[in-house]
Amino acid sequence: MPMVNIDEAFFQDMFYTYYDRIYAGFYKKTGTHEAAQDLTQMTFIKFWRYRDSYNPNLPLELQLFRKGKLVFIDWLRKESKERQLMENLKIYTTLPIDELNTDIKDTLYKAMAQLSPVRQKVFKLAYMEGFSHKEIAAQLHISVRTVETHILKAVRHLRKILALIFIIMHMQ
Repeated sequence: MPMVNIDEAFFQDMFYTYYDRIYAGFYKKTGTHEAAQDLTQMTFIKFWRYRDSYNPNLPLELQLFRKGKLVFIDWLRKESKERQLMENLKIYTTLPIDELNTDIKDTLYKAMAQLSPVRQKVFKLAYMEGFSHKEIAAQLHISVRTVETHILKAVRHLRKILALIFIIMHMQ
């Protein structure tokens, strides 16, 4: 296979030629501007990172759209895992903090103190005070998607501690 040097000028031309089409495809599949933008950027980043695998005997468009397909599959997997995590957590609308023993409460509060102030607030409103994501978004003047993102990131941080607490709650 002949080697083709993909330099910045080639990449820039390719970017301007295909960006809108790739973005439109992702927007059609995801329905959100943010996701479509992120996926489009990731497609071009991956193409640049793996530019050594570019095959001049295959159409550029085909290779670029294949990268996009792989990026989209990875995104779907990640979204699926996050949705599953959120569904598992929705079982517990509020955490019965008062029912936990002092050591567990202290551990949870120490872990929560490591979160950013906004993330702490969102997490407390959702899981300690029982507010819906929509109610939190309205109260904090942020989007529902931002609330979900804060909760997901807080949960990732607190996952081990929460798992321990949920196990102990089920043992009681």
